[in-house]
Amino acid sequence: MSEPQADAAREELDALLTPILAAVAELDLAQRTEEAAIQELEHEMERRFPYAGETVQRLGELIQLGVDQGWLCNRGEPDSRFSRLAKPSESTHQLSIDCVSMIGHAVDHTHTKGELTVGFAAREADDAAVRFEDRPPGWVFLPPMSRHRPHVTGGRMHLMYFLPEGAVQWHMDS
Repeated sequence: MSEPQADAAREELDALLTPILAAVAELDLAQRTEEAAIQELEHEMERRFPYAGETVQRLGELIQLGVDQGWLCNRGEPDSRFSRLAKPSESTHQLSIDCVSMIGHAVDHTHTKGELTVGFAAREADDAAVRFEDRPPGWVFLPPMSRHRPHVTGGRMHLMYFLPEGAVQWHMDS
C-alpha cells in the first residue's frame, strides 16, 4: 500500500471513529461501576453501533488493513502487537484510542477510569471460536478500577480500546 493509500485509510478510520467517540463520551465510562450500568453501556453501544452493522464491520476491515500494512499494531512482540492512534484531546472527547493485535495473554493492568473495547477476529481466526475475556467479538466494557491480564483464546483478535484521559496503570512485574 502506498503512503497516500495508507493516509486515505487512516482518514476513513478517523471519520468512522468520530461518532463513536462522541457516543462513548456521552456514556461517561467513569461512572459505570455497577453490573447493570456496565451491561446498559454495552447494550447502548451495540444498539448505536451494532457489531454486525456496516460502520463497525468497516472499522474492523480498516484495522485489519492497518495491521496487514504495518501502520497499526506495529510495536511489541509477535503475540501482542500494539499502537496508539490518538492521545486524549478535545477532538477525541478526552479518550485515548489504542489498538492491539493479540493472541494469548498481554500485560496485567488496571483501568483506573474504565475501558471500552471493540474486538474483531483477525482474518486468519474463526469468528465463532475467538474470544476476548471469554467474550465473542463485539463491545466489551471493563469498569473503573478493574484489573486484568487480557487474554484472547481461539485465535488472534484485533482490539480497539478507548480509555478516558488515557488512564491506565500497568503492572509490569506481574
